[in-house]
Amino acid sequence: MTKDEITTLLDGILDKKLGNLDIPSANDWARIENKFGCQFPTEFRFFIELMSEYSFPGDILNVSNGKTNGNDTIEFTYDYEMKQGRWEEELIPFYSIGNGDYFCLLSSECPDTEVYYYSHEENGIEREADNFEEWLNQLPTFLS
Repeated sequence: MTKDEITTLLDGILDKKLGNLDIPSANDWARIENKFGCQFPTEFRFFIELMSEYSFPGDILNVSNGKTNGNDTIEFTYDYEMKQGRWEEELIPFYSIGNGDYFCLLSSECPDTEVYYYSHEENGIEREADNFEEWLNQLPTFLS
């Protein structure tokens, strides 16, 4: 899925944000990929970059350390959940639902990772999509 295709999808389901936010820099991406020992899917990178332009329900976690939407970073959230003692080391959270649940990628599967849903109450994960493109295509249904 190209960046333009993702933009078209998001245009159909989300409102544009007011104000200019920073997209992750090459150094931001290198830092986070180094932390998790994986290369993120291209569609994931496009999606995160496009989140600087859209209002999204819940909290899309940030990669950039610049001017952001005010949500926590992926790294901060991961480190926080690891300290709580119930987080699986390979889970990379990217979308906080707001109740302790997250959509996640799995570092051991990168760059062809499936998308998972982590349930805080059940302390377990379920596969949500075979890949990030499939997860993106499910967004209109999920957000309606």
